[in-house]
Amino acid sequence: MKHTVIDRPHTVSSFDGELAEVKLLVHRMAGLAQRSLDEAVAALETADRAAANRIVAKDKVIDELELSIERLVLLTITSHAPMAEDLRFLIVAIRIGKMLERTGDQAKRIARRIKKLGPDGPDEIGHSLTLIRAMTKYANEMIENAIKSFQDANQVAAQEVMRADAELNGMHDELARICAEEMDAGTLRIGHGIEITLIGKQLERVGDYATNIARDVFYMVTGSRDNSCE
Repeated sequence: MKHTVIDRPHTVSSFDGELAEVKLLVHRMAGLAQRSLDEAVAALETADRAAANRIVAKDKVIDELELSIERLVLLTITSHAPMAEDLRFLIVAIRIGKMLERTGDQAKRIARRIKKLGPDGPDEIGHSLTLIRAMTKYANEMIENAIKSFQDANQVAAQEVMRADAELNGMHDELARICAEEMDAGTLRIGHGIEITLIGKQLERVGDYATNIARDVFYMVTGSRDNSCE
C-alpha cells in the first residue's frame, strides 16, 4: 500500500530522507522490543538468569532508539515546518517510540522476575506457561500489526488491532483465574502465583500499547480519533 506521507514526493529531498529514516528507526525499535519480549519468556521457561541479565542490559539500546526517533523528529519539524499528514506522521512516530520503549520495559520486568521465581519456578508454574506463551505470541502479533499499519498508513488495519485487544484481555483474565485456583488448592505457592499474575498483567499491557499505536495510526491517516473500541 502506498504510504500517504513516505511515498509522496516533497520539494526538499532531505525531508523525504528524514521521513524515511524515522520510519526505519521505528521498524528497528519494534523488532528489538518484540525480540526482547520473546526472549524474556523463553528465559522464564528455563529459569535462565544469564539470558535475563542480557535482556535487562539490551533495554538500554531500545531506550536509545526512542531518543534517536525523538531527536530526528524534532530536528525535522524545526527544519521543515511540516503540516497536515506530514506533521501527524512525525508526532505519531514519537508516540509510537514511547509505546515501544514501554514494551521493552515490560520485557525487562519479566526478565527480572526470573530471579524471584527461582530455579524451580518453571516446574511449579508449568500449567501457566502455555498460556503465557500464547499471550506473548498474541501481544507481539498485535505490536507487529500495529507497526505495519503505521508503515502502510492503513487505518483499517489499525482498527483491526484495536478490536484484537479484547482477546488478549480475556487470556489475561484466564491466567489470573488459573493462578488463583492453584493458589487456593495449595498446588502453587502464593509468591509464585503473584509473580505469574503480574507477568500476565505485563503482557496485557503490551496489548494496550499496541492498541495505543493503532489509535495513533488512525489519527495519522484520518486526522480524527476512532473511539469505537473504547
